[in-house]
Amino acid sequence: MLTAESIKKRAIELGADIVGIGDVNLFEGCDPQRDPRMILPKGKCVIGAGFRVPHGLYALMHSKTQYYNYLTLGVKYQDEERAEIFLLKMAGMIEDEGYDACVQRNVSNLKIKGDKSQNPELFDTYELKYAEAVAPGKPVPDVMMDFGQAAQICGLGRVGASGHVLTREFGPYVRFVFIVTDAPLAADAPFEGDLCDHCGKCADSCPGKAIDENGLDTWQCSVYYRGAGKSNPFMNDAALADEPEKDAILEGSKRFDAVSARAIYPKLKFLPNFSGYVPCLCGKACDYACYQHLKEVGSIGCK
Repeated sequence: MLTAESIKKRAIELGADIVGIGDVNLFEGCDPQRDPRMILPKGKCVIGAGFRVPHGLYALMHSKTQYYNYLTLGVKYQDEERAEIFLLKMAGMIEDEGYDACVQRNVSNLKIKGDKSQNPELFDTYELKYAEAVAPGKPVPDVMMDFGQAAQICGLGRVGASGHVLTREFGPYVRFVFIVTDAPLAADAPFEGDLCDHCGKCADSCPGKAIDENGLDTWQCSVYYRGAGKSNPFMNDAALADEPEKDAILEGSKRFDAVSARAIYPKLKFLPNFSGYVPCLCGKACDYACYQHLKEVGSIGCK
C-alpha cells in the first residue's frame, strides 16, 4: 500500500535530502499556467523533493579558485541527470500501485507565455509566446509549476528576498523536483514562517545590484552572473574595452534589460559555455552571503 511514509522513505533512499507532500488544493487561485491541477486534473497532491548542493562548490567560487564544478555538479547534473533518474524511479513506484505520476523537473530554458524573465544560469531562455489554448477553459501550454510556491506548499521552504527558496536544512543550497499524483497521500503542513529576515546581505553582495525591494531583476542578474562586475577574476583591462559605459558596468550601476543584456552577452565569454549553461562568475554571491548569515543567526543547520 502506498503511503506518505513509504513515499518519503523511498525518496530518501533514492538520494533526496528533503521531501514533503503538499495538498494540491492549496494551489487554488494561482495562475492556471502554474497550476498542477491543470497538469493532472484528478491530482490529489504534489510530492516535492530537494537535493542539496554542496557548500564547498560555493566556497570555491567565493575564493575564486574554481567555477566549472559548480556549473556541472551544482546545476547541470542536478537538474538533468540526478533529478531525472530520481523522478523516473519514483514514478515507477507510484504507477506500480495504479496511480499516475506526472514528473516535474526544472525546464530551465522555457518560460510560460507572458513570462519575460531570464534564467541567469542559461545562455538565454525562450518564452512560449506563440502558444494558444487547445480548447476553451484550458490553459496555454506548457503548464509549468512555480517551484517556489510548490516548495512552500510541500513544507520544504520559502522564497527569500533574493528570489531563491530557503530551507531550514540547507538555506538556498537546494535544487527541487516535484511529482503531481492522484495517489491519496497524507499532506504535510505548508512551510510556516519566513527564514529570510530581510537583512539585505544578498542585495549588498550582488556585483550588479540586481536585488532590491522589488525582488530579483533577472536580466540584470544574468549579466553579472556571466562576469560583468569587477569581482570577476577573469576581468582585465582589455575586457569590455569598447563599451563607453565600462566603468558603470564594472561598478554595477549600469541597468540592463532584455535587449541590452542580450547585446552584451557575446562580450562576456570569459569561460566557454557548457551545453547551454554559462559559468557563474559572480560566484552566486547572493546565496553565499545569505547562507553565511542564516548560519550565524542559527536559522539553518545541515542535517
